[in-house]
Amino acid sequence: MELKRLSICMALFLLAYIAQCSEARHSRDRREVDDVHYEDVLADEATDDEAQNDAEGNDADEEEETDAIILTQPTNYNATLGKDIRLECKVSPADGVVVQWTRNDGKFFIGTQKPLDQNLTSYGIENRFSIPANSTDLLIKDVKLYDSGAYKCDILQMNRANIEHTLVIFEPPKIIRFTASDDGQIVEGSDFLLTCEVSGSPPPQIVWSRDGENGNKRLAEKDGEFTVNSVFIKNVRREHSGKYYCYAFNGVGSNQAEVYITVKGKPRVHVHKTVVNSAINVEAVLQCAVHDEPTSHIRWYKDGQHIKESSTEFSISTRGQHSNLTVTPDDDQDFGTFTCEAENEFGSHNRSIDLVQSPVVEHLQVDGPRLSWTIHSHQPVEQIEIQLKDMTGEGEWRTLSVPVPQGRNHEYDVVYTLDDQLQSGKYEATVKVKNDKSWSAHTDSAFVEIEAQPQYIQHASVYRDSAHSITSSSLVLAASIMYLLVRM
Repeated sequence: MELKRLSICMALFLLAYIAQCSEARHSRDRREVDDVHYEDVLADEATDDEAQNDAEGNDADEEEETDAIILTQPTNYNATLGKDIRLECKVSPADGVVVQWTRNDGKFFIGTQKPLDQNLTSYGIENRFSIPANSTDLLIKDVKLYDSGAYKCDILQMNRANIEHTLVIFEPPKIIRFTASDDGQIVEGSDFLLTCEVSGSPPPQIVWSRDGENGNKRLAEKDGEFTVNSVFIKNVRREHSGKYYCYAFNGVGSNQAEVYITVKGKPRVHVHKTVVNSAINVEAVLQCAVHDEPTSHIRWYKDGQHIKESSTEFSISTRGQHSNLTVTPDDDQDFGTFTCEAENEFGSHNRSIDLVQSPVVEHLQVDGPRLSWTIHSHQPVEQIEIQLKDMTGEGEWRTLSVPVPQGRNHEYDVVYTLDDQLQSGKYEATVKVKNDKSWSAHTDSAFVEIEAQPQYIQHASVYRDSAHSITSSSLVLAASIMYLLVRM
């Protein structure tokens, strides 16, 4: 019985062992199959990676074949004559890209950028043109006016790209020629033309001016007829003589030139004094000056009779346009009217000087109520008068006597203040003087304004009628004291 149980147990053990071995073999077979499948997946993934790498390689090849582009925009360049200018043509990518510069279909350059400057003389271009290092720009040095124009930058590839720049050269104004008709020698009463030829870019504007009594003054439309580069002046007068200017400007710079105009005509004579006082055996110098072009011949006359330069009675001294006549009277007949005359090819002119023994009164001036003047008299002064006339009405002339200065002299400076007897208002005043020969002529009128004197208001005062006030006060005070004493 026990043997039977032992046999059954061993049989069960054997069956279990066999089953375990069979399961182990089955697991091993399954793992081998799985390993085979995993290697296939890895192989497939490797194949996919290679395919992906091939695709990426193809993309890289396609990027290398991408067209270059120009980054620079078309530009209008302005340059001043003689300066340098750089026309930009920036491309991307830059390495190995062939660029061409042209102007008016003329080739300036074909090539790629280099680490050094590229001279363009091999293209028959001036050495002012070059391609700067590490760029495809066009550099122009010392620009000329004829460098203006359109410049084109091309990329030479299947799909060509290009830009076009415009270059304008600016030039400061230059005055080529500034002329006046008849070489600036103009006859009075005629016309003349000023012409100013200028160059520059942009074209300059012209302004005309002339030096005058008040300095340099711009010519206005009333002064002449103006065109683009000339001015025509009619009916020339002596006052038109002087320096004329042509000013040219265009925003880039400015320039100027000048020409001198001389207006020729009959002379103009000026005398230092029209009346000169002298006395017997007292020397007098009569002065004369001539303003003219061309030079005039100067002559002196006495009472209409020509005085020869060889005269022993008179002495003539002439230097250039100035002439002096010296007279020393021996008697009353030597006084009279002396005339200075100047003559040139266009005519003559004269002015007269009276040599007299009567007083000469000059420089009458007014300062408020005060009058001042100068007396020239080699003879003793005997009387001085001021004559006044009220300008506000139809009053008559009023004569005021002025004290004669003390001492003997041939020149007197007199100052006189009008007294308070004159009412306020405006007066016309003139002065005349008498010496032992005769009265002088009246001076030119001067005008005097007398202002009204201010009226001051008198204020009441305790001291007015002081005697009466003090007496009344004293009486009141005394009465008050007596009343108090009685009551006590």
